[in-house]
Amino acid sequence: MKKLSAWFCAGLCLIAVLLPVGVAVGDLPRCGEGVWALEWPWLLLPVLILTVAGVLVRLRCRPFWLRPGQLAAVLLTALLYDLVGNLETYAELAYIPATVLMTAGVLLVLWALLKRWAAVLWVPFLLLEAIQCGAYMQYGTTINSLVLAEAFESSWEEASAYITPGNLAAFAGALVAVALLVWIQWRVLRRCRRIASLGTGGALTALASACLAVLPEEQREETYYWPAAEGFKLAEMVSEAIDANVDTIDAVMALQSPTDQPSSTSVPLPADAGSVLVVHVGESVMAHRMSINGYERDTTPWLRSCPYVVNFPRCVSAACDTCRAEIAILTNARRSITDPTPGMQATTGSVLDLFTVNGFKMYTFFGRRCAQKLKYDRVVRVLTRRSAERFNAPGSPWTAVPQMQQVLRDHPRENLLFFVNNEGSHVPFYHFDHDAPPFAPCVDDFASPTVNGEGINNAYDSTVHYTDEFFRRVCESLKGRPFVYLYVSDHGEYLGRDGMWGRGALGDKKRDYHSTEGCMVGMFIIISPEFAALHPHFAESLQQLRAHTSMTVAHEHIFHTLLGLFGIRTPYYEEGLDLCSPAARPYDGPRPDHDN
Repeated sequence: MKKLSAWFCAGLCLIAVLLPVGVAVGDLPRCGEGVWALEWPWLLLPVLILTVAGVLVRLRCRPFWLRPGQLAAVLLTALLYDLVGNLETYAELAYIPATVLMTAGVLLVLWALLKRWAAVLWVPFLLLEAIQCGAYMQYGTTINSLVLAEAFESSWEEASAYITPGNLAAFAGALVAVALLVWIQWRVLRRCRRIASLGTGGALTALASACLAVLPEEQREETYYWPAAEGFKLAEMVSEAIDANVDTIDAVMALQSPTDQPSSTSVPLPADAGSVLVVHVGESVMAHRMSINGYERDTTPWLRSCPYVVNFPRCVSAACDTCRAEIAILTNARRSITDPTPGMQATTGSVLDLFTVNGFKMYTFFGRRCAQKLKYDRVVRVLTRRSAERFNAPGSPWTAVPQMQQVLRDHPRENLLFFVNNEGSHVPFYHFDHDAPPFAPCVDDFASPTVNGEGINNAYDSTVHYTDEFFRRVCESLKGRPFVYLYVSDHGEYLGRDGMWGRGALGDKKRDYHSTEGCMVGMFIIISPEFAALHPHFAESLQQLRAHTSMTVAHEHIFHTLLGLFGIRTPYYEEGLDLCSPAARPYDGPRPDHDN
């Protein structure tokens, strides 16, 4: 009977802890209206539960509360936990008393329920939170489901930009600090009785929730209920990250090829014309860092001097990761281009498929990252599944040029489609001439970016200069053949603007990727004179393209512009998204100068 009574009280205390946290994270309904609305029914219920539990325990002659000395030690331990792992401790100093009460309450409850096994939860949680604090202080970013999804998919080349001696030392220090904190917790709580820990923990959690509940509604955030709400949030983010990657793969693999519907072309190319279409999805090149768009450094000298370039200086990328961006580029997925349909759901597969059934033989050229065997690799292989052959360029992306030249020599009269996606300006910013960098000094990792910001930006600009040379070499290889070279970058980088690095989550919770210049990417089309002379349709398309260069365009235009340029008609074609058509409409979705 005594044991049953104790467990009954323990259950009451656990409910008392979870109720205010449930209100905080929004899983339970709130009562009251107005700025000073209090969730008083929900906050009163834990107090009543704790009172009942306390009376029952006292009737059984068991202590229900910690002694003052024990309570002071627990509160001091909770403060140390907040200093190491709670980012809000540094953001909102006024809320430290309430967050310390919440942390102390959770410490006591977990100790009462799990004893020493509580370390199994605290060690990974505190380590992840300490990493988040360090990442925010160094890169201006926080962890969210997108960051985790990208981390799960990142290649060694990308991860190496962050695995620096300084960051490794910081990680080792965080690991030591977490181990020390858990040891301190054990030393402080080992003499605390379970019932007293549950009762005091429940009371502290309810008191912390009451303190935070009196805040105005616009100031009340779930992050202040650390660590309880943060634990739920991290678990949810991990689940979302895994689901996002799996859902992306499943969605693309489920798409039917556009060739399942009839298609035709009003501008048939001779089978022996030897035309070449290059579709190049670049990596991380921002429009405002290209000198062809007015950047003060001459990062694109060849493009700037090429007479056949049709440049689009205002192109909005669909997403800040390569995989989703390529889906938007190669399928008919869309956001908002004067269209009420929400979301990014595609209804058909890759536009490249349509060229393979209309006289083109496709070859694909990738960088080393395609060997990940993860989401990017699986998705891009579906989008380029009709390739006659795939090539990988180990090391420098320039090694793809000889591969292209060999294909051109082997097929001098065939119409060819080259799909290219190589590293370019992707993290780490490594691909440039290190013996004679165009912009120096260069730092090609993210070690202490606030200190090495100039070197990192120099390295980035050098990679753009390097990519410009790639354009020149490819176009020189195509000289004499009719060709179209369409280039668009997948996404951009923050590169220290407003203290932000990378491209995942922003420190400012009121902003997102599409409110920054990082979403404005490079885009241009080169049409050789030989190609424009093949048919009056191509000359007219070129004229329309030039007429639309001042328009704000987006990844969603690419699918339909390729079809319009070559006169391919399919049920999936939309004239309003074809930049070769006089009816083309600008992109009207979220962008830096757009009022969201």
